[in-house]
Amino acid sequence: MELNKKHKAMLASYVRSIAGAVATLYVAGITDPKDMWAALVGALLPVATRAINPNDAAFGRMPKVSAVEEALKSVKATKKKEAK
Repeated sequence: MELNKKHKAMLASYVRSIAGAVATLYVAGITDPKDMWAALVGALLPVATRAINPNDAAFGRMPKVSAVEEALKSVKATKKKEAK
């Protein structure tokens, strides 16, 4: 499976969130696996909400292919006017 740019960016965002949360707990001396698991879930939550937000331009859910095809049918090309 090959990842496209959007998926790579999303994965990098997940990794940064998780690494930041876990590193913060570790540096604070909290090494209990249960607390680390809670940090993992807490770090994933904001990124996951971006992924399911259809209005998020970076990671939001994409429209169905049929909706895009329908929209493209109604687009009319216009000729660019020459500058004087």
